[in-house]
Amino acid sequence: MANILNEGLSRTLGIEFEFKLKLQTLLGEYQAAPIVQAEAAEAAAALVALNKFIKCGPSMGFEAKRNAYACLEQIVTALKNSATVPAADDTALTEELVNVTRYVGLEGEEDFHFMVAAFNLCELISGVLGETETEVVEGVAAIGAIATVVLLDGGSDYTTDGTVDTAPSVIYNLEGTEDAGNGTGATADVAIASGVVTSITTASGGSGYSVGDILVLGVSGAQTLGTPAIVEVTAIS
Repeated sequence: MANILNEGLSRTLGIEFEFKLKLQTLLGEYQAAPIVQAEAAEAAAALVALNKFIKCGPSMGFEAKRNAYACLEQIVTALKNSATVPAADDTALTEELVNVTRYVGLEGEEDFHFMVAAFNLCELISGVLGETETEVVEGVAAIGAIATVVLLDGGSDYTTDGTVDTAPSVIYNLEGTEDAGNGTGATADVAIASGVVTSITTASGGSGYSVGDILVLGVSGAQTLGTPAIVEVTAIS
């Protein structure tokens, strides 16, 4: 995926103290996601590992890497156990988790390789969950109504009354996942095929959005979602 979902995490690659701070925040968001929480045993184990990771201090030494990996492993296991996560995502998650495993016990320069492997895995997890760590500084960036967005991930199981091939008669909301600066009120028109969003345009622009915001496509109405579609704001008005 050319677009970076976790830009803040990407910018700290190689800076172990900053990377660890952003990674532990992102892992906390993953662990609290509804899909993960639905797998109670894995969610509980992920929380234990996350707390140990946080207590390791600011470096990305062996103990920190070991506990970060343990948390990621439980999150990936929860996603693989979920019937709502597509099989293609299951396969990709397993492959990236194996890459993280390779660097847990290596030190020195290999700490950087661990960060890269963990970042790559986080990009996949964010693509499934819609939880991201972006780097839009709302106090500096221009804000306004959404003019255009680009579809990054089509999600899965966008349905109404069990029918997955037809766009439902619901309102599609463009929603942020950050703690602040998400913007409000934007809606979208979409096309859906086999439960996957295939195209998207802005219906109403809302307010308070910035270029670079990563948003998920939520819905109102009688609809059950598997994994969320994800978009990036590319222009505001």
